[in-house]
Amino acid sequence: MKTLTTLLLILIANPAMAQSKYEKAMMKGMELMQQDLTQAAAHFERVSAAEKDNWLPTYYAALAYTNSSWGQHSKEQTLNYMKKAQELIDEAEMRSENNPEILVLQAMLNTCWITYDGAVYGMKLSAPTTAIYEKALAMAPENPRVVSNHAQWMMGSAKYFGKDVTPYCGKLQKAVELFQKETQNGFEPSWGKERAIQALEQDCKG
Repeated sequence: MKTLTTLLLILIANPAMAQSKYEKAMMKGMELMQQDLTQAAAHFERVSAAEKDNWLPTYYAALAYTNSSWGQHSKEQTLNYMKKAQELIDEAEMRSENNPEILVLQAMLNTCWITYDGAVYGMKLSAPTTAIYEKALAMAPENPRVVSNHAQWMMGSAKYFGKDVTPYCGKLQKAVELFQKETQNGFEPSWGKERAIQALEQDCKG
């Protein structure tokens, strides 16, 4: 009894010791996302291999590769990252069908392809990307990442065609409000607030 009491006191004093291997691995991955996206992607892929029925590690691996595909690397490296991200998104969708978080990630990756080569992928992916966001909005109209990324996508399209972005400012403001209300639920996605605020300040000052 004394031994059990001592163990409980140790666990209470050091909550990290009570974490499962999965929780520890996910926490490490989240830290790596802030430090090195390549390492984070590789780490989450290892977690994904061990958690075969869990979509989250695969999702975060794909997110890391997607966030590495906005032109900050060489063309060749970016191409490799985008291809890897697509493989992981496909895997995540197999683990969690019709998931609005994964739909947003697919739309983001499509945007990376358009940024990579607009002449080739602009016409090919623009309409499908809009359709993905519309599907996600129908499924999760109060999801801040869905609302924010859709608004930013529509703003980007408006800018490209020289149109006014003002009609989408209300949607972006709604997204910021949804982010402010959002509460962390385990390792469920919760990113995007800072980018939404930045976009609102940059494009909707008036």
